[in-house]
Amino acid sequence: MKVERLLAIVIKMLNNKRVTAKELAEYFEVSVRTIQRDIEAISIAGIPIVSYKGQNGGYGIMEDYLISKSYFSDTEQELLLTALNGVYKAYEDKSFKDIMDKLLLLKTNSQIDTRSNLIMDFSPWGNSERRKSQVDMLRKAINDKRVIEFDYMDINGCKTQRKVEPRALILKVNTWYLHGYCTLRKDFRLFKLSRIRELKILVESFYERELPELNIIYEDNRKRVTLVLKFNHSALNRLDDYFEIEELVFKEDGYIYATVEYPEDEWVYSMILSFGEAVEVMEPQHIREFIKIRSQNVFSKYK
Repeated sequence: MKVERLLAIVIKMLNNKRVTAKELAEYFEVSVRTIQRDIEAISIAGIPIVSYKGQNGGYGIMEDYLISKSYFSDTEQELLLTALNGVYKAYEDKSFKDIMDKLLLLKTNSQIDTRSNLIMDFSPWGNSERRKSQVDMLRKAINDKRVIEFDYMDINGCKTQRKVEPRALILKVNTWYLHGYCTLRKDFRLFKLSRIRELKILVESFYERELPELNIIYEDNRKRVTLVLKFNHSALNRLDDYFEIEELVFKEDGYIYATVEYPEDEWVYSMILSFGEAVEVMEPQHIREFIKIRSQNVFSKYK
């Protein structure tokens, strides 16, 4: 929308001493002539724009021109910028950058304090380009109300082809999920993006169905199991990745014991096995036997 672009141009000029028409055109994906018309419209609206000539030329706003800084306290500004910057690292959506630019106007030093006592970073470890590409495609499909198609691999390795009416993207604990209506299951479902393959946006469009509340992301109805685990001290540097300190008991026999409740699924088995010989399952017996069989299967591969 043109009005939003005009406002964004003003904010960019306020946050930067000067910016060229070419830079603005590339950022907003319009022609240089369109930017020049926008600059004229902003000037007519009464905002004092200065045109700089020469090699380092461009457009800027008179230094004395400011917007009100009374909307947020310094603490509120810092918290909002920190949260937005953390999300932006996970998903480089230009809209997040635009919001940060607006908030930077309210800060006297016009930057995020890297020495802040609160740092948020929702980006995953390693290369996340594939995930960003997926999120971009899904965001476009949601905005355009277009049906998507993909192969989905469930936790047991079973692959199905799905056609989905995408409705929302969810970022939870560094993991992206898609919420949408699945034509195969004829109901709304939650899909983990890391299990989606061969994603396509179809020509087919859809009308929005009545959307249920997203309680599915907060509720967990899986069968739960109470584990009693016995750890060697060599596992101590990793225990805080899975357990709270209150859940750990340091006994006189030199071992560390943890009693926790988790949903019983592949994640639990993998978590236990990841500790190798540094852990022993004490209870329940059926998981103890399961880990024993898994360990024997691993051993057989290296005979």
